[in-house]
Amino acid sequence: MNHEHLQAWLAECTDRLLRAIDGFTQPDFERTTALPGWTVGHLVAHLHHNAEALGRLVDWAATGVPNPMYSGPEQRGAEIERSARLPAEQLRALVRRSATELESAMAGLPGKAWSATVVTAQGREVAATEIPWLRLREVTVHAVDLDTARFADFPAEFLEALAREALERRLGRGEGALLAGLLTGRDHPSSLPAWL
Repeated sequence: MNHEHLQAWLAECTDRLLRAIDGFTQPDFERTTALPGWTVGHLVAHLHHNAEALGRLVDWAATGVPNPMYSGPEQRGAEIERSARLPAEQLRALVRRSATELESAMAGLPGKAWSATVVTAQGREVAATEIPWLRLREVTVHAVDLDTARFADFPAEFLEALAREALERRLGRGEGALLAGLLTGRDHPSSLPAWL
């Protein structure tokens, strides 16, 4: 997916998710999810703070001044725990506001700033052009976690990119070699199939 296509699809997926969240009641926010220890409220809080964190990367790209997503893992966890307990009305407003602010910040980023290098929460150096992908991944995967979408709803091109990234991440951590071998029909794959 090219940069413009990613941003357009991100806007569409975000709008769909926010409209679904607008329909959540207070009991919905207290419902448990498949993610261990996380309620719907935790997931929505995470989406809110993720938008804020990615907004800091956009600011970094725009100004050249380092502005990390989080000061550390403790910040991320504490923010989610605190916001997950907010009343439904307040949490719905927060997640919508931060999503809108991130979209506006990306829309206003000058062309050459997109080539700036920023650092993800995992410590990866990436071009700012990757920021829409980072957000799209969060919005779509967590839409599935929130039961407002299914993976089958998404284009094959996106699912292939998502699978490839997940496998590459596991291989980078020294995990998943057996899985890659099974997928390629080799014990020690030198390359991954195009659809992954």
